[in-house]
Amino acid sequence: MTVSALYAVLQRDAARPTAEQIRRAFRSFSHLTDADAVRLAANAQGILQRQLSADTARAFHRALQAEGVAAAIVAEGELQLLPESKRLHRLTLTDVALEVYDLRGQPTAVAWRAMALVAAGAVRRDETSHPRSEHATTAPQPFFSQWPRRTVDPARKVPAGPQLILEILLVDGVTRYEVNADEFPFKYALDRPDYSMVEKFVWLVREIGKRAPGALLNRGARDVCEGTDLVRGYPNRQEFADELTWLLWNTAQTKRAPQA
Repeated sequence: MTVSALYAVLQRDAARPTAEQIRRAFRSFSHLTDADAVRLAANAQGILQRQLSADTARAFHRALQAEGVAAAIVAEGELQLLPESKRLHRLTLTDVALEVYDLRGQPTAVAWRAMALVAAGAVRRDETSHPRSEHATTAPQPFFSQWPRRTVDPARKVPAGPQLILEILLVDGVTRYEVNADEFPFKYALDRPDYSMVEKFVWLVREIGKRAPGALLNRGARDVCEGTDLVRGYPNRQEFADELTWLLWNTAQTKRAPQA
């Protein structure tokens, strides 16, 4: 049985389309509504639709272009840009490197210049993460970056509220580190028991972003590095990963573009 290739439709620049532009583009698709357009515009992370057939991708691309939205059609296979992540359980910061530790306590120095991407986000828990597709009838709900103080749900014995996630991708393209604040011992990097988890997380993101000036930053990390003490929210891990994938794809496209 032949499996048809699937495609995604991506923004060509960081200018997010408006809800009105998306609403008008959706007119050609009976399963998409004005409410879907508003949600997609609010949550656009660079990848607007995924898992589309060739015909649907071309139709959506034409509709966006008619509304003045610069977009591109990309085969799903070309978007496999994020390697599997390695969960970090300890790290320290030095002037020349980020030191990461394996489970035996052995350190590895990662030079700040070796970081290609630093990303941070408050990701909603227990969300099933499916790429946006032509079969989806709704886009993810908007998610806000202002969170109440984190508490523990006694019934589930896990922290309530979103997960605070930090990811670091190295220039080798195959190494990806992840910090999940719920289970991360910040004391090795910042011994401040008076700080809340959010304050420790913000400090760590800001310090890494400051020490790795050559790295790309996603919107969550950029907010923090520009002085925001709140962490930008994402509806699910798929939305978070989509933004990182788009940043890598867009940067590669920019480098390939002929110089004027």
